[in-house]
Amino acid sequence: MSDELFNREEFISYFRDEAEELLQQIDGDLLKLEESVSAGLDPEIINSLFRALHTVKGSSGMLGFTDVQSLAHKLENLADLLRKERMPLSESSVDILFTGRDLLTGLVQAAIGEEVAPTGVDEYIRKLDQFTSIYEETSHVIEGRTGPELHFEEAAAHEEQASPSDVAAFEAEVERLLAQAQGKKPDEPSAAAPPAFAPVEPAPAPPEPFIQDLPAQPVGAVTPPIQPVTKPAPAGAPKQPNGDQKRSSIHQTIRVDIERLDALLNLVGELVINRTRISDIANTLERLMSDKVNAAGGSSQAIIAPLAKDLADSAALLARTTNEIQESIMKVRMVPIGQVFDRFPRLVRDVAKARGKEVQLVISGAETDLDKTIVDEVGEPLMHLLRNNVDHGIEPPDERERMGKPRAGTITLNAYHEGNQIIIEVADDGAGINIEKVRARGIKQGLISADDRLSDREIVDLIFTPGFSTAEVVSDVSGRGVGMDVVKRNITRLKGVFDVESITGQGTRFTIKLPLTLAIIQALLVRVVDELYAIPLDSVIESQRVEMVDLRTVHGNEVITLRGQVVPLVRISEFFELGGERDPDKVMIVIVGLQGRQVGLVVDSFEGEQEIVIKPLSDVVGRIPGISGATILGNGSISLIIDVHSLVNEARVSGKIARVEFSGV
Repeated sequence: MSDELFNREEFISYFRDEAEELLQQIDGDLLKLEESVSAGLDPEIINSLFRALHTVKGSSGMLGFTDVQSLAHKLENLADLLRKERMPLSESSVDILFTGRDLLTGLVQAAIGEEVAPTGVDEYIRKLDQFTSIYEETSHVIEGRTGPELHFEEAAAHEEQASPSDVAAFEAEVERLLAQAQGKKPDEPSAAAPPAFAPVEPAPAPPEPFIQDLPAQPVGAVTPPIQPVTKPAPAGAPKQPNGDQKRSSIHQTIRVDIERLDALLNLVGELVINRTRISDIANTLERLMSDKVNAAGGSSQAIIAPLAKDLADSAALLARTTNEIQESIMKVRMVPIGQVFDRFPRLVRDVAKARGKEVQLVISGAETDLDKTIVDEVGEPLMHLLRNNVDHGIEPPDERERMGKPRAGTITLNAYHEGNQIIIEVADDGAGINIEKVRARGIKQGLISADDRLSDREIVDLIFTPGFSTAEVVSDVSGRGVGMDVVKRNITRLKGVFDVESITGQGTRFTIKLPLTLAIIQALLVRVVDELYAIPLDSVIESQRVEMVDLRTVHGNEVITLRGQVVPLVRISEFFELGGERDPDKVMIVIVGLQGRQVGLVVDSFEGEQEIVIKPLSDVVGRIPGISGATILGNGSISLIIDVHSLVNEARVSGKIARVEFSGV
């Protein structure tokens, strides 16, 4: 086949996306299958698992990924035994499928060149063949089949190679199935047998591929009649009553490269900037016309006034159109956060099993939409949070029972919209954060001294310090002090806010607040000396005009008391070393929220709210503490965007912000 007809790189890209979705589906099916061990096998689950493995096998075979194809075929055989009820559903069979799924993932990633092939595949396939051969031979004996499918000499050889426990399991399964098959009363007619007065000639067997594609029926079950294939009606024939309804329920989608959406979003950003500029020009012209009604004479006024009105109308129409385009592009980039949440049931299951705990993960809000860029980035911090909840939060089953709690701990993962933000909550009903243990470890690692008077919230903040861990032994789950540091760093990089609430003996709740998109946001414009800054509106709680007499000083830094709460202040002019003189009478303050605290940013004036397009700073400029990017305003000037999180942290480290928790103000 020519390269023009078969673009291998393009097909590999499709295979990667499809395989990722199928492997995620396999994970979900295996988790449901594990829950069904005690309740009984659900045919729909095993059929879904079988179809996913079958699709992976076919797609990998088309591209020549023989290792992937071979393992998928072996796992498909095991799933086929389960769906045909030739193998009982047990924890052992589910564990084998879980291990096979992990190896299959590694082989897929190796086939597309992302990782090195996993080790132990051949050994796993050998054990898998031994496991499945026991039940395949059992089913042959029960059904009385002979011929090339069953060679008793080979079966005996397999028995000699198998362990005594495998042989015992095989013999026990044969006895069970024989007893089940002979347990029917002699005079009980078979459900599948035809009436005695109407003998039926056996139909010729269909080709083998057709047999494999038909859904399996349990032994003794009545095979439903095969439904005829519906052909399209000829022209002029009346339509079926439900045909249009069925067709309209199908959602058509296409895959689009994220870079194309990014380029389109950049163009929309430029359109937003020009829309704002045209609106400013129209407003300025209208204001000048009202101020100088008679300055240019009646004739000029008669000409200019209609033009000014037309410009204002055009600017308003452009604004509406731009808003619609912007909202449409944003919706195109939005994907359900469930794409990330679906990874975590397997993660929680594996970590809980490794730590000897019983944990139930409850997910809600998976349909909540979020920008694709943020969805791709939020997975890692959520993974570390869930591992931390399982390892440090949930107690062992026996300990929970002694405390009067259910043996199985519960972790809830929830997402919902709140204004222009998405809120993600990760909570558990475990032991909570041990404040004294965290404090002692902080003193031991030299992060704080024994004389430091810290609030509980400040002590909890220590868990986000790089290298901090309360684990006594380093394991594959925890102990190196990396996970929570990654959580805080990644959430901060996404312009998010992170908060922790913990009650000893009752549990811990982590709350993440993220913007819906990182490209176009609402901002509060403020002036400091001669510079104009933009503060993201998601971080702003309120703005206040405070008299100088209301300011107080704590440890050399300014604070105000707002509704009984002490709020430390940061003067933007001093932080960025802009100079300028202080107003002796009043202070303009923007109250921002940061991880459950409030901080006041002192500015010179408020310039109103505006929708801005975030432009990242050039690599030549580098990172500037307190600045996350820049934007172009309607008049063509450039405004720097304040990074509230880094600005406050930098001010706290440099001593430009008061520690007021125990100041007694």
